[in-house]
Order: sequence, then C-alpha cells, then structure tokens
Amino acid sequence: MKITTAYIVSALALFFAPIAGIIILVAMATLIDSVFGVWRAKKLGEEIKSKTFRHGFVPKVLSYCGAVMLLYTSDYFIINELMHLALDFDYLATKIVSLILISIEVKSMDESFTAVKGYSFLKKIIDLIIKAKNIKNKIKKDGED
Repeated sequence: MKITTAYIVSALALFFAPIAGIIILVAMATLIDSVFGVWRAKKLGEEIKSKTFRHGFVPKVLSYCGAVMLLYTSDYFIINELMHLALDFDYLATKIVSLILISIEVKSMDESFTAVKGYSFLKKIIDLIIKAKNIKNKIKKDGED
C-alpha cells in the first residue's frame, strides 16, 4: 500500500511540475495578502483571532491552488490542444486564471494599504509608469527634431 501511494504522489508531482511556479505564485500572493490583512487589523486596532485567520487563509489557498490545478488538468487534456489551433501558447487558460487570482490578491493588498496609509500603492505605481512613458516619448520626440 505504501508503494502504491508513493507512486501516485510521485505521478501527481510530476504531472503538476510544469506549473509548480504558478502554484507557488498564487499561494505566495494569498500569503502576502493575509500579511497585509493582519497589518491592517493591527494598525486599525481590530481584533485578530487565529481562528478567523485559519478559517480564511487555509481554505482560500487550498481553493485557489486547487482551482489552478484543476484548470491545468483541463488545459492539459482539452483546452491546450484547442488553443494551439489559434495561438502558439501552452496552457494559456491556466496562466490567465492564475493571473486573475493574483490580481485579486494584489487589489486586496492595495485596499489594506489604502486603509492604513491613506493612498493606493497601485495608483502610485501606475502614475510612475505613466510619467516614465511620457518622459520616454518626450525624449524620443526631442531626438527626432
């Protein structure tokens, strides 16, 4: 029985190996969001209970990672072949859904940050990118003159 279980676990690990980095990114985004939530609660004087944290964090990580793994399985056996008819990307559906899950967590981090600091770090980053783009365009325009 132990050998059979070991083979099954090894087979699953090998099957999901190509998306191990994606699974880790999704889990880390969820963990970092939870850290932001605890930081927010401490700064705003809210009560922090390990039970609340446990009942929120663990199911969220398991459901997010499980969803990515389930989608990857569908992607591997069905979706990827259909996608290759139009685009030359492997496991695009898995990557898109993972990106959506990570963006949800980043937005949640930004909400916690805004509640504590009073401004959005996402807005600051976007403003910085727009300024850099404007400077680049101005330099390019001045170089053409």
